[in-house]
Amino acid sequence: MSTVMEHPGGDVTETGRGGRGLVMAGAALGAVVLVGGGAYAATQLLAGGGEQPDTVLPASAAFYASVDVNPSVGQKVAAVRFFQGLDEETKARLDDGEWREWVWEQVQDEGDVPADMDFATDIEPWLGDRLGVAVVPRGADQEPIVAVALQVKDGEAALETLERLKAQHEDAPAEEQVDYYLDDDYVVLTGAQMVSDLRAATEQGTLDGHEAYTDDMDELGDAGVASMWADAARLGDLDPAALANPALGAAGMLDGMGEDLGDEADLMAGRMAATVRLSADSVEVHGVSRGVDGLAMPTGDDTARLVDDLPADTAVALSLENGAGWVQAAWDYYAATFPEQVEEATAAAEEQGFSLPDDLKTVLGDSLALSVGPDIVSAFQGMSETSTEMPPLPVGYRVATDAEAMVAMLSDAGVPPTMLAQRTDDGVLTIGLHQPYVDALAAPEGTLGQDATYRAAVADSDEADSVLYVNVNPFEELYLAQVTDERARTSLEALAAVGLSTTVDDADQSRFTMRFVADEE
Repeated sequence: MSTVMEHPGGDVTETGRGGRGLVMAGAALGAVVLVGGGAYAATQLLAGGGEQPDTVLPASAAFYASVDVNPSVGQKVAAVRFFQGLDEETKARLDDGEWREWVWEQVQDEGDVPADMDFATDIEPWLGDRLGVAVVPRGADQEPIVAVALQVKDGEAALETLERLKAQHEDAPAEEQVDYYLDDDYVVLTGAQMVSDLRAATEQGTLDGHEAYTDDMDELGDAGVASMWADAARLGDLDPAALANPALGAAGMLDGMGEDLGDEADLMAGRMAATVRLSADSVEVHGVSRGVDGLAMPTGDDTARLVDDLPADTAVALSLENGAGWVQAAWDYYAATFPEQVEEATAAAEEQGFSLPDDLKTVLGDSLALSVGPDIVSAFQGMSETSTEMPPLPVGYRVATDAEAMVAMLSDAGVPPTMLAQRTDDGVLTIGLHQPYVDALAAPEGTLGQDATYRAAVADSDEADSVLYVNVNPFEELYLAQVTDERARTSLEALAAVGLSTTVDDADQSRFTMRFVADEE
Protein backbone atom coordinates (compact mmCIF):
# COMPACT_ATOMS: atom_id res chain seq x y z
CA MET A 1 0.00 0.00 0.00
CA SER A 2 1.08 3.56 -0.57
CA THR A 3 1.47 6.03 2.26
CA VAL A 4 0.25 9.61 2.56
CA MET A 5 2.28 11.89 4.82
CA GLU A 6 1.75 15.48 5.94
CA HIS A 7 5.01 17.43 5.85
CA PRO A 8 5.78 20.34 8.22
CA GLY A 9 5.39 22.75 5.34
CA GLY A 10 1.95 21.40 4.61
CA ASP A 11 2.91 19.30 1.57
CA VAL A 12 1.10 16.06 1.00
CA THR A 13 3.38 13.30 -0.21
CA GLU A 14 2.46 9.87 -1.49
CA THR A 15 4.76 7.16 -2.72
CA GLY A 16 3.43 4.31 -4.83
CA ARG A 17 4.73 1.71 -7.22
CA GLY A 18 3.69 0.58 -10.65
CA GLY A 19 5.13 -0.71 -13.90
CA ARG A 20 6.32 0.87 -17.09
CA GLY A 21 2.70 1.87 -17.58
CA LEU A 22 3.07 4.24 -14.66
CA VAL A 23 5.96 5.94 -16.38
CA MET A 24 3.49 6.20 -19.20
CA ALA A 25 1.11 7.71 -16.69
CA GLY A 26 3.40 10.68 -16.84
CA ALA A 27 2.81 10.47 -20.54
CA ALA A 28 -0.88 9.56 -20.40
CA LEU A 29 -1.51 12.35 -17.94
CA GLY A 30 1.16 14.77 -19.06
CA ALA A 31 3.32 14.05 -22.07
CA VAL A 32 0.25 12.54 -23.68
CA VAL A 33 -2.34 15.12 -22.72
CA LEU A 34 -0.05 18.12 -22.95
CA VAL A 35 2.75 17.08 -25.27
CA GLY A 36 1.08 14.15 -26.97
CA GLY A 37 -1.65 16.50 -28.04
CA GLY A 38 0.67 17.14 -30.91
CA ALA A 39 0.04 20.08 -33.15
CA TYR A 40 -2.83 21.67 -31.32
CA ALA A 41 -1.33 21.55 -27.84
CA ALA A 42 1.50 23.57 -29.32
CA THR A 43 -0.86 26.27 -30.54
CA GLN A 44 -1.59 27.74 -27.14
CA LEU A 45 -0.03 31.08 -26.28
CA LEU A 46 1.02 31.34 -22.66
CA ALA A 47 -0.35 33.60 -20.02
CA GLY A 48 -0.90 31.23 -17.12
CA GLY A 49 0.17 31.94 -13.58
CA GLY A 50 1.55 29.73 -10.84
CA GLU A 51 4.83 27.93 -10.35
CA GLN A 52 6.80 26.32 -13.16
CA PRO A 53 8.01 22.69 -13.10
CA ASP A 54 11.57 23.90 -12.50
CA THR A 55 10.53 24.75 -8.92
CA VAL A 56 10.22 21.05 -8.02
CA LEU A 57 13.11 19.56 -10.02
CA PRO A 58 16.79 19.47 -8.93
CA ALA A 59 19.28 22.25 -9.68
CA SER A 60 21.78 19.53 -10.62
CA ALA A 61 19.81 18.56 -13.76
CA ALA A 62 21.79 18.16 -16.98
CA PHE A 63 18.71 18.46 -19.20
CA TYR A 64 15.31 20.03 -18.66
CA ALA A 65 12.29 20.44 -20.93
CA SER A 66 8.85 21.84 -20.28
CA VAL A 67 5.50 22.34 -21.95
CA ASP A 68 3.18 25.12 -20.79
CA VAL A 69 -0.31 25.51 -22.25
CA ASN A 70 -3.21 27.81 -21.51
CA PRO A 71 -6.64 26.96 -22.90
CA SER A 72 -7.91 30.51 -22.49
CA VAL A 73 -6.44 31.40 -25.86
CA GLY A 74 -7.66 28.36 -27.78
CA GLN A 75 -9.22 30.69 -30.35
CA LYS A 76 -5.71 31.31 -31.70
CA VAL A 77 -5.64 27.90 -33.37
CA ALA A 78 -5.31 29.77 -36.69
CA ALA A 79 -1.84 30.88 -35.59
CA VAL A 80 -0.40 27.63 -36.86
CA ARG A 81 -3.10 26.67 -39.32
CA PHE A 82 -0.58 25.39 -41.81
CA PHE A 83 0.52 22.66 -39.41
CA GLN A 84 -2.90 21.55 -38.35
CA GLY A 85 -5.01 20.57 -41.30
CA LEU A 86 -7.93 20.59 -38.88
CA ASP A 87 -11.49 20.30 -40.12
CA GLU A 88 -13.98 23.04 -39.27
CA GLU A 89 -15.78 20.96 -36.62
CA THR A 90 -12.53 20.29 -34.76
CA LYS A 91 -11.49 23.94 -34.99
CA ALA A 92 -14.84 24.96 -33.52
CA ARG A 93 -14.39 22.58 -30.58
CA LEU A 94 -10.91 23.91 -29.90
CA ASP A 95 -12.07 27.49 -30.18
CA ASP A 96 -14.67 26.65 -27.51
CA GLY A 97 -11.91 25.49 -25.15
CA GLU A 98 -12.38 21.73 -25.61
CA TRP A 99 -8.74 21.15 -26.57
CA ARG A 100 -7.93 18.90 -23.60
CA GLU A 101 -10.87 16.61 -24.27
CA TRP A 102 -10.01 16.51 -27.96
CA VAL A 103 -6.42 15.48 -27.17
CA TRP A 104 -7.65 12.81 -24.78
CA GLU A 105 -9.86 11.38 -27.50
CA GLN A 106 -6.87 11.11 -29.81
CA VAL A 107 -4.98 9.23 -27.08
CA GLN A 108 -7.90 6.90 -26.44
CA ASP A 109 -8.12 6.12 -30.14
CA GLU A 110 -4.50 4.94 -29.98
CA GLY A 111 -5.31 2.65 -27.05
CA ASP A 112 -2.83 4.26 -24.66
CA VAL A 113 -5.22 4.63 -21.70
CA PRO A 114 -7.61 2.27 -19.90
CA ALA A 115 -10.92 1.92 -21.69
CA ASP A 116 -12.91 2.55 -18.49
CA MET A 117 -11.17 5.86 -17.74
CA ASP A 118 -13.34 8.88 -18.48
CA PHE A 119 -11.82 12.27 -19.23
CA ALA A 120 -14.55 14.39 -17.68
CA THR A 121 -14.59 12.53 -14.34
CA ASP A 122 -11.08 11.03 -14.07
CA ILE A 123 -8.75 13.54 -15.73
CA GLU A 124 -10.15 17.02 -16.32
CA PRO A 125 -10.88 17.87 -12.65
CA TRP A 126 -7.23 17.68 -11.63
CA LEU A 127 -5.12 18.13 -14.77
CA GLY A 128 -2.94 21.24 -14.75
CA ASP A 129 -1.31 23.19 -17.58
CA ARG A 130 2.36 22.34 -17.22
CA LEU A 131 4.74 19.42 -17.61
CA GLY A 132 8.48 19.30 -16.96
CA VAL A 133 11.05 16.58 -17.56
CA ALA A 134 14.55 16.57 -16.06
CA VAL A 135 17.56 14.28 -16.46
CA VAL A 136 19.72 14.35 -13.34
CA PRO A 137 23.22 12.77 -13.24
CA ARG A 138 24.04 10.44 -10.36
CA GLY A 139 27.69 9.81 -11.18
CA ALA A 140 29.52 8.22 -14.08
CA ASP A 141 28.71 4.64 -13.04
CA GLN A 142 25.03 5.12 -12.23
CA GLU A 143 21.98 5.47 -14.38
CA PRO A 144 20.73 9.08 -14.39
CA ILE A 145 17.46 10.03 -12.78
CA VAL A 146 14.63 10.81 -15.15
CA ALA A 147 11.95 12.85 -13.40
CA VAL A 148 8.59 13.99 -14.75
CA ALA A 149 6.80 16.84 -12.97
CA LEU A 150 3.10 17.11 -13.87
CA GLN A 151 1.09 20.10 -12.68
CA VAL A 152 -2.18 19.25 -10.94
CA LYS A 153 -5.16 21.27 -9.72
CA ASP A 154 -6.25 18.62 -7.22
CA GLY A 155 -3.43 16.53 -5.78
CA GLU A 156 -5.62 13.93 -4.09
CA ALA A 157 -7.62 13.31 -7.26
CA ALA A 158 -4.42 13.01 -9.29
CA LEU A 159 -2.98 10.47 -6.87
CA GLU A 160 -6.17 8.46 -6.97
CA THR A 161 -5.95 8.23 -10.78
CA LEU A 162 -2.28 7.22 -10.57
CA GLU A 163 -3.21 4.47 -8.13
CA ARG A 164 -5.68 3.08 -10.67
CA LEU A 165 -3.03 3.11 -13.36
CA LYS A 166 -0.50 1.56 -11.00
CA ALA A 167 -2.80 -1.31 -10.18
CA GLN A 168 -2.88 -2.35 -13.82
CA HIS A 169 0.92 -2.72 -13.93
CA GLU A 170 1.75 -4.22 -10.55
CA ASP A 171 3.38 -7.27 -12.16
CA ALA A 172 6.04 -5.25 -13.98
CA PRO A 173 9.74 -6.02 -13.25
CA ALA A 174 11.25 -4.05 -10.36
CA GLU A 175 13.58 -2.06 -12.62
CA GLU A 176 10.56 -0.78 -14.56
CA GLN A 177 8.53 0.32 -11.56
CA VAL A 178 8.22 3.95 -10.58
CA ASP A 179 7.49 6.03 -7.53
CA TYR A 180 5.62 9.30 -7.40
CA TYR A 181 4.98 11.96 -4.83
CA LEU A 182 3.14 15.25 -4.53
CA ASP A 183 5.26 18.40 -4.23
CA ASP A 184 3.18 21.58 -3.98
CA ASP A 185 1.14 21.71 -7.20
CA TYR A 186 3.06 18.94 -8.99
CA VAL A 187 3.09 15.18 -9.04
CA VAL A 188 6.70 14.10 -9.56
CA LEU A 189 7.33 10.65 -11.06
CA THR A 190 10.60 8.75 -11.36
CA GLY A 191 12.05 5.25 -11.15
CA ALA A 192 11.25 3.38 -7.95
CA GLN A 193 14.95 2.88 -7.20
CA MET A 194 15.73 6.56 -7.78
CA VAL A 195 13.06 8.39 -5.82
CA SER A 196 15.22 8.77 -2.70
CA ASP A 197 18.10 10.21 -4.69
CA LEU A 198 15.72 12.54 -6.53
CA ARG A 199 14.25 13.91 -3.35
CA ALA A 200 17.70 14.33 -1.81
CA ALA A 201 18.91 16.20 -4.91
CA THR A 202 15.83 18.44 -4.85
CA GLU A 203 16.41 19.28 -1.20
CA GLN A 204 19.86 20.56 -2.16
CA GLY A 205 18.24 23.14 -4.44
CA THR A 206 15.79 23.43 -7.31
CA LEU A 207 16.48 24.37 -10.89
CA ASP A 208 14.76 27.75 -10.62
CA GLY A 209 17.52 28.71 -8.16
CA HIS A 210 20.41 27.58 -10.40
CA GLU A 211 22.12 30.77 -11.63
CA ALA A 212 23.38 29.43 -14.95
CA TYR A 213 19.93 28.06 -15.82
CA THR A 214 18.06 31.24 -14.88
CA ASP A 215 20.58 33.44 -16.73
CA ASP A 216 20.25 31.31 -19.86
CA MET A 217 16.46 31.35 -19.75
CA ASP A 218 16.47 35.12 -19.24
CA GLU A 219 18.70 35.45 -22.30
CA LEU A 220 16.31 33.20 -24.22
CA GLY A 221 13.40 35.54 -23.55
CA ASP A 222 9.77 34.47 -23.84
CA ALA A 223 9.67 30.75 -23.02
CA GLY A 224 6.92 30.15 -25.59
CA VAL A 225 4.80 27.00 -25.59
CA ALA A 226 7.68 24.60 -24.99
CA SER A 227 11.27 25.08 -23.89
CA MET A 228 14.41 23.12 -23.08
CA TRP A 229 17.78 23.65 -21.42
CA ALA A 230 20.91 21.50 -21.45
CA ASP A 231 24.38 21.68 -19.91
CA ALA A 232 26.94 19.92 -22.12
CA ALA A 233 29.41 19.40 -19.29
CA ARG A 234 26.80 17.66 -17.16
CA LEU A 235 25.58 15.59 -20.10
CA GLY A 236 29.19 14.53 -20.62
CA ASP A 237 29.10 12.94 -17.17
CA LEU A 238 26.28 10.61 -18.21
CA ASP A 239 26.80 7.10 -19.48
CA PRO A 240 25.67 7.34 -23.15
CA ALA A 241 24.07 3.91 -22.95
CA ALA A 242 21.87 5.09 -20.09
CA LEU A 243 20.17 7.66 -22.30
CA ALA A 244 18.39 4.90 -24.21
CA ASN A 245 16.55 3.56 -21.16
CA PRO A 246 12.77 2.98 -21.33
CA ALA A 247 11.93 5.89 -19.03
CA LEU A 248 13.65 8.36 -21.34
CA GLY A 249 11.84 6.90 -24.27
CA ALA A 250 8.53 7.10 -22.44
CA ALA A 251 9.18 10.69 -21.49
CA GLY A 252 9.80 11.45 -25.15
CA MET A 253 13.08 13.22 -24.40
CA LEU A 254 16.71 12.50 -25.25
CA ASP A 255 15.99 9.00 -26.53
CA GLY A 256 18.96 8.06 -28.71
CA MET A 257 21.07 11.03 -27.71
CA GLY A 258 23.65 8.72 -26.16
CA GLU A 259 24.72 7.59 -29.62
CA ASP A 260 25.70 11.16 -30.49
CA LEU A 261 27.51 12.18 -27.32
CA GLY A 262 30.50 9.85 -27.25
CA ASP A 263 33.66 11.65 -26.14
CA GLU A 264 32.67 14.91 -27.82
CA ALA A 265 30.90 16.25 -24.74
CA ASP A 266 34.32 16.54 -23.08
CA LEU A 267 35.70 18.72 -25.88
CA MET A 268 33.40 21.73 -25.72
CA ALA A 269 31.58 22.73 -22.57
CA GLY A 270 28.63 25.03 -22.85
CA ARG A 271 24.92 25.32 -22.37
CA MET A 272 21.96 25.64 -24.71
CA ALA A 273 18.40 26.84 -24.20
CA ALA A 274 15.65 26.77 -26.79
CA THR A 275 11.95 27.45 -27.11
CA VAL A 276 9.03 27.07 -29.50
CA ARG A 277 7.08 30.28 -30.06
CA LEU A 278 4.04 31.14 -32.13
CA SER A 279 2.83 34.20 -33.98
CA ALA A 280 -0.13 34.89 -36.22
CA ASP A 281 1.65 33.55 -39.30
CA SER A 282 4.61 31.47 -38.16
CA VAL A 283 6.05 28.88 -35.82
CA GLU A 284 9.46 29.82 -34.44
CA VAL A 285 12.15 27.74 -32.75
CA HIS A 286 14.58 30.08 -31.02
CA GLY A 287 17.69 29.12 -29.07
CA VAL A 288 20.84 30.44 -27.45
CA SER A 289 24.18 28.81 -26.68
CA ARG A 290 26.34 30.25 -23.93
CA GLY A 291 29.60 29.50 -22.22
CA VAL A 292 31.03 27.65 -25.24
CA ASP A 293 34.55 26.58 -24.35
CA GLY A 294 37.36 25.83 -26.79
CA LEU A 295 36.24 27.27 -30.11
CA ALA A 296 36.29 31.07 -30.07
CA MET A 297 33.45 31.95 -32.44
CA PRO A 298 34.16 34.91 -34.74
CA THR A 299 31.53 37.53 -35.55
CA GLY A 300 30.62 38.72 -39.02
CA ASP A 301 30.70 42.45 -38.32
CA ASP A 302 31.19 44.78 -41.30
CA THR A 303 30.96 42.00 -43.90
CA ALA A 304 29.43 42.38 -47.36
CA ARG A 305 26.23 40.45 -46.50
CA LEU A 306 25.90 39.18 -50.05
CA VAL A 307 22.75 37.20 -49.23
CA ASP A 308 20.76 40.44 -48.90
CA ASP A 309 21.61 41.36 -52.49
CA LEU A 310 20.43 38.12 -54.11
CA PRO A 311 17.38 38.35 -56.40
CA ALA A 312 14.06 38.72 -54.59
CA ASP A 313 12.66 35.55 -56.22
CA THR A 314 15.50 33.32 -54.96
CA ALA A 315 14.14 29.89 -54.09
CA VAL A 316 17.02 28.70 -51.91
CA ALA A 317 19.73 30.80 -50.27
CA LEU A 318 22.63 29.72 -48.08
CA SER A 319 25.05 32.27 -46.64
CA LEU A 320 27.96 32.62 -44.26
CA GLU A 321 29.60 35.80 -43.03
CA ASN A 322 33.29 35.90 -42.11
CA GLY A 323 33.86 32.37 -43.37
CA ALA A 324 37.62 32.90 -43.39
CA GLY A 325 37.43 33.77 -39.70
CA TRP A 326 35.45 30.62 -38.96
CA VAL A 327 38.01 28.50 -40.78
CA GLN A 328 40.85 30.02 -38.78
CA ALA A 329 39.00 29.66 -35.47
CA ALA A 330 38.18 26.01 -36.17
CA TRP A 331 41.71 25.37 -37.40
CA ASP A 332 43.25 26.82 -34.23
CA TYR A 333 40.92 24.80 -32.06
CA TYR A 334 41.43 21.45 -33.77
CA ALA A 335 45.18 22.01 -34.22
CA ALA A 336 45.46 22.37 -30.45
CA THR A 337 43.08 19.49 -29.69
CA PHE A 338 44.02 16.99 -32.41
CA PRO A 339 47.48 18.03 -33.64
CA GLU A 340 48.34 14.72 -35.29
CA GLN A 341 45.11 14.55 -37.29
CA VAL A 342 45.51 18.16 -38.43
CA GLU A 343 49.06 17.47 -39.60
CA GLU A 344 47.83 14.47 -41.57
CA ALA A 345 45.07 16.52 -43.19
CA THR A 346 47.54 19.27 -44.09
CA ALA A 347 49.94 16.80 -45.69
CA ALA A 348 47.15 15.08 -47.64
CA ALA A 349 45.94 18.44 -48.97
CA GLU A 350 49.45 19.40 -50.07
CA GLU A 351 49.69 16.21 -52.09
CA GLN A 352 46.55 17.35 -53.96
CA GLY A 353 47.99 20.82 -54.52
CA PHE A 354 46.05 22.63 -51.78
CA SER A 355 47.32 24.68 -48.86
CA LEU A 356 45.30 24.46 -45.64
CA PRO A 357 43.81 26.46 -44.08
CA ASP A 358 44.57 29.33 -46.50
CA ASP A 359 42.85 27.90 -49.58
CA LEU A 360 39.71 27.10 -47.63
CA LYS A 361 39.70 30.65 -46.27
CA THR A 362 39.86 31.90 -49.85
CA VAL A 363 36.87 29.76 -50.86
CA LEU A 364 34.71 31.02 -48.00
CA GLY A 365 36.01 34.57 -47.99
CA ASP A 366 34.55 37.42 -45.95
CA SER A 367 30.98 36.80 -47.14
CA LEU A 368 29.44 34.11 -49.32
CA ALA A 369 26.00 33.34 -50.69
CA LEU A 370 24.79 30.28 -52.58
CA SER A 371 21.65 30.91 -54.60
CA VAL A 372 19.14 28.71 -56.41
CA GLY A 373 16.62 30.35 -58.71
CA PRO A 374 12.88 29.66 -58.85
CA ASP A 375 13.18 27.89 -62.21
CA ILE A 376 15.35 25.09 -60.81
CA VAL A 377 12.55 22.49 -60.99
CA SER A 378 11.67 23.17 -64.62
CA ALA A 379 15.36 23.26 -65.51
CA PHE A 380 15.88 19.75 -64.17
CA GLN A 381 12.68 18.51 -65.72
CA GLY A 382 13.96 19.79 -69.08
CA MET A 383 17.16 17.77 -68.92
CA SER A 384 17.60 15.31 -71.78
CA GLU A 385 18.39 11.68 -71.03
CA THR A 386 20.36 11.38 -74.26
CA SER A 387 22.38 14.62 -74.15
CA THR A 388 25.43 15.19 -71.98
CA GLU A 389 25.16 18.96 -72.30
CA MET A 390 24.66 20.75 -69.00
CA PRO A 391 21.27 22.53 -68.92
CA PRO A 392 21.09 26.20 -67.92
CA LEU A 393 20.62 25.54 -64.21
CA PRO A 394 19.89 28.67 -62.13
CA VAL A 395 22.54 28.00 -59.48
CA GLY A 396 25.19 30.48 -58.45
CA TYR A 397 27.88 31.14 -55.85
CA ARG A 398 28.95 34.63 -54.79
CA VAL A 399 31.94 35.28 -52.52
CA ALA A 400 33.78 38.38 -51.36
CA THR A 401 37.37 37.16 -51.58
CA ASP A 402 40.58 37.33 -53.59
CA ALA A 403 38.94 36.60 -56.94
CA GLU A 404 42.20 35.97 -58.81
CA ALA A 405 43.34 33.46 -56.19
CA MET A 406 39.94 31.74 -56.28
CA VAL A 407 39.95 31.42 -60.09
CA ALA A 408 43.52 30.14 -60.04
CA MET A 409 42.60 27.56 -57.41
CA LEU A 410 39.69 26.32 -59.50
CA SER A 411 41.92 26.06 -62.56
CA ASP A 412 44.55 24.11 -60.60
CA ALA A 413 41.76 21.77 -59.48
CA GLY A 414 40.86 21.03 -63.11
CA VAL A 415 38.03 23.53 -63.46
CA PRO A 416 39.23 26.11 -66.02
CA PRO A 417 37.41 29.46 -66.33
CA THR A 418 35.75 28.32 -69.57
CA MET A 419 33.80 25.63 -67.74
CA LEU A 420 31.96 28.09 -65.51
CA ALA A 421 30.04 31.28 -66.08
CA GLN A 422 31.63 33.98 -63.97
CA ARG A 423 32.15 37.65 -63.35
CA THR A 424 33.92 39.85 -60.81
CA ASP A 425 32.42 43.06 -59.42
CA ASP A 426 34.20 45.18 -56.80
CA GLY A 427 35.97 42.26 -55.17
CA VAL A 428 32.98 39.89 -55.38
CA LEU A 429 33.36 36.79 -57.54
CA THR A 430 30.17 35.27 -58.94
CA ILE A 431 30.29 31.85 -60.57
CA GLY A 432 27.58 29.56 -61.88
CA LEU A 433 26.43 27.28 -64.67
CA HIS A 434 24.47 29.82 -66.74
CA GLN A 435 25.78 33.28 -67.60
CA PRO A 436 22.38 35.05 -67.62
CA TYR A 437 21.72 33.80 -64.10
CA VAL A 438 25.21 34.81 -62.95
CA ASP A 439 24.60 38.29 -64.35
CA ALA A 440 21.22 38.46 -62.64
CA LEU A 441 22.83 37.59 -59.31
CA ALA A 442 25.28 40.48 -59.65
CA ALA A 443 22.66 43.02 -60.70
CA PRO A 444 19.16 41.96 -59.57
CA GLU A 445 16.08 44.10 -60.20
CA GLY A 446 14.82 43.46 -56.67
CA THR A 447 16.75 42.06 -53.70
CA LEU A 448 16.07 39.25 -51.27
CA GLY A 449 16.76 41.55 -48.34
CA GLN A 450 13.71 43.61 -49.38
CA ASP A 451 11.41 40.62 -49.89
CA ALA A 452 8.62 40.33 -47.31
CA THR A 453 8.59 36.53 -47.23
CA TYR A 454 12.36 36.36 -46.71
CA ARG A 455 12.28 38.89 -43.90
CA ALA A 456 9.40 37.06 -42.23
CA ALA A 457 11.21 33.72 -42.41
CA VAL A 458 14.74 34.86 -41.49
CA ALA A 459 15.04 36.34 -38.02
CA ASP A 460 17.65 39.07 -37.50
CA SER A 461 18.21 39.09 -41.25
CA ASP A 462 20.14 42.37 -41.03
CA GLU A 463 22.79 40.92 -38.71
CA ALA A 464 22.73 37.12 -39.00
CA ASP A 465 26.11 35.45 -39.49
CA SER A 466 24.61 32.50 -41.36
CA VAL A 467 21.32 32.02 -43.18
CA LEU A 468 19.45 29.14 -44.77
CA TYR A 469 16.28 30.17 -46.58
CA VAL A 470 13.89 28.05 -48.65
CA ASN A 471 10.84 29.40 -50.45
CA VAL A 472 8.89 26.16 -50.76
CA ASN A 473 6.39 27.28 -53.41
CA PRO A 474 8.61 26.42 -56.42
CA PHE A 475 9.00 22.88 -55.07
CA GLU A 476 5.40 22.05 -54.14
CA GLU A 477 4.71 20.25 -57.40
CA LEU A 478 7.44 17.76 -56.50
CA TYR A 479 6.02 16.58 -53.21
CA LEU A 480 2.39 17.61 -52.62
CA ALA A 481 0.99 15.00 -54.98
CA GLN A 482 2.93 12.33 -53.09
CA VAL A 483 1.34 13.23 -49.73
CA THR A 484 -1.73 11.01 -49.37
CA ASP A 485 -2.78 12.20 -45.92
CA GLU A 486 -5.26 15.02 -46.52
CA ARG A 487 -4.50 16.84 -43.26
CA ALA A 488 -0.77 16.73 -43.86
CA ARG A 489 -1.21 17.94 -47.42
CA THR A 490 -3.42 20.83 -46.24
CA SER A 491 -0.73 21.85 -43.79
CA LEU A 492 2.04 21.67 -46.36
CA GLU A 493 0.03 23.65 -48.89
CA ALA A 494 -0.16 26.55 -46.44
CA LEU A 495 3.60 26.58 -45.81
CA ALA A 496 5.32 29.46 -47.63
CA ALA A 497 8.94 29.39 -46.49
CA VAL A 498 11.44 28.10 -43.96
CA GLY A 499 14.27 30.20 -42.60
CA LEU A 500 17.19 29.46 -40.27
CA SER A 501 19.56 32.13 -39.05
CA THR A 502 22.47 32.12 -36.60
CA THR A 503 24.05 35.17 -35.01
CA VAL A 504 27.26 35.23 -32.95
CA ASP A 505 27.04 37.72 -30.11
CA ASP A 506 30.38 36.95 -28.50
CA ALA A 507 33.24 34.46 -28.72
CA ASP A 508 31.33 32.04 -26.46
CA GLN A 509 27.73 33.01 -27.12
CA SER A 510 25.38 32.74 -30.11
CA ARG A 511 21.70 32.51 -30.94
CA PHE A 512 19.69 30.81 -33.66
CA THR A 513 16.13 31.04 -34.94
CA MET A 514 14.23 28.72 -37.25
CA ARG A 515 10.89 29.87 -38.62
CA PHE A 516 8.12 28.16 -40.57
CA VAL A 517 6.05 30.87 -42.28
CA ALA A 518 2.54 30.47 -43.67
CA ASP A 519 1.24 31.80 -46.96
CA GLU A 520 -0.98 34.85 -46.75
CA GLU A 521 -4.65 33.87 -46.56
